[in-house]
Amino acid sequence: MIRRRSRARTRTRTHRRAHALLAVLAGLAIGLAACSGGDDTSGEPDPAPPGVDRVLAVDGDRVVATLDERYQSYNIEMVEVTGGQFWQPYDAGPGKVIRPPIDLASERLRNLARGLGPAYIRVSGTWANRTYFDADGTAGGVPPGGFGGVLTTDQWAGVGEFARAVDGLVVTSFASDVGVRDARGVWLDDQARALLRYSVDHDVPVVAAEFYNEPGFNIGAPAGYDAAQYGRDFKRLKAMVAEVMPDLKLAGPGSADDVTPIVAEPPIRSTDILEAVDGGFDVFSYHFYPKVSARCGSKEGPEIALTGDYLSRVETDQRYYRKVRDRYMPGAPMWVTETAQAACGGDRWAAQYRDVIRYIDTLGRLADGDGDVVFHNTLAASDYGLLDEDGFRPRPDYWAAVLWHRLMGPEVLAVEAPPGAGTGGATSGLGVYAQCTPGAKGGSVTYAVVNSSATEERTVATASDAATVYLLTGESLDGEAIELNGRRLTAAADGTLPALRGRSARGPVTLPPASVAFVVERAGAEACA
Repeated sequence: MIRRRSRARTRTRTHRRAHALLAVLAGLAIGLAACSGGDDTSGEPDPAPPGVDRVLAVDGDRVVATLDERYQSYNIEMVEVTGGQFWQPYDAGPGKVIRPPIDLASERLRNLARGLGPAYIRVSGTWANRTYFDADGTAGGVPPGGFGGVLTTDQWAGVGEFARAVDGLVVTSFASDVGVRDARGVWLDDQARALLRYSVDHDVPVVAAEFYNEPGFNIGAPAGYDAAQYGRDFKRLKAMVAEVMPDLKLAGPGSADDVTPIVAEPPIRSTDILEAVDGGFDVFSYHFYPKVSARCGSKEGPEIALTGDYLSRVETDQRYYRKVRDRYMPGAPMWVTETAQAACGGDRWAAQYRDVIRYIDTLGRLADGDGDVVFHNTLAASDYGLLDEDGFRPRPDYWAAVLWHRLMGPEVLAVEAPPGAGTGGATSGLGVYAQCTPGAKGGSVTYAVVNSSATEERTVATASDAATVYLLTGESLDGEAIELNGRRLTAAADGTLPALRGRSARGPVTLPPASVAFVVERAGAEACA
């Protein structure tokens, strides 16, 4: 089929002519210097006009990646569904605590989660490795030998009801410890088979699964378990899946710490697992945390939160895992099935406005692969939850997540970067990421602009000199208040969201220190038409 492109090309040319006009203004400011023997800048992008740090522009003719429509997703830990031991918020004390199951039937929780849909909901975590699925209701809440917790059919049906209510699809994992192994240590598929069969029969929308959580650490596997055993067990899993739920996507290896270990050197590396399964995964998955939390021994404090070193750590892991993916699973989508401010439940500042910079910047840096997805850990547990677990109060990252969902479509565009800019055009504390505006007509582009400087404001301008701006700021870096265009964001008692309106802007847009602006430019980009 041949697309009609004449109008789109006209819009693109208009976009470029407007960009050129801004360049002319800059030229007036530097023209005399150039005529008197200044440095030759031919072949480089045009500098920004005086008073503007960056002109927002894209290569509007092409989409460089098309993300999964559920790119921004989240985890509800298995231990939240069943009840059990998990990280408690710092204000409640150190370490872990036994918690009751989360109320997935809560109207408030569902309304807040709807603001993030469509999304994948990953129900997994370390607890899942030792959880017994009580398909026949005979366990009486007591885990059999070799298991640490019990998942009832009512609880799993509740996961399905929640997912269907919030436009979610479920990703999970299976038990892997001694409770599901014979005397020789061979994995038995009875538990996984029962969970998938129940999901099929009761409309629990399970669409993908990892074999088990973080196999590289051997948490929830017999002592001495190695990649060869994983490969034999995975072969049995795959045969069962083909019989019970043939459309299920299998993700893996689900590793962490392959690059720069933040806890310990993993006993099984991702490359070992990929060799053992011989191309058996449909989706390449891994976990990434830029650090561990203070409760797990980290001495890095909130002073690092806005630094270039901290924000760019995700790219080190991404580059490594992309090379591994390209070697073993070329062309497969990459899912980061766990990420957040810090491993071990997050630091205190994971719940503060300070973390909004990392949250949006990470989404922007990772948004460069077809079918890619990022799962935030968690929706509503411990300090790194998007929602406070006590009353489901939205934290600053939640509001940033809602705006990303509404304004950043799956089509990713190449940002025109000034000289010296890094990924996303990150330079001098200014990161710029661009995607087609979802549902908009006329080739609309949304720029996510991140000012990570704690002290300096930044000014940007669009090529068309007309935009709608959604500016996120905080009353303080250490607080939990967040404002949209100067108005504090709060949800209604039932979790209903307020109107999230942008403001019209003609001319440059100023970003205060430590702020994020979503800048929607209505002028046409052919790739978004």
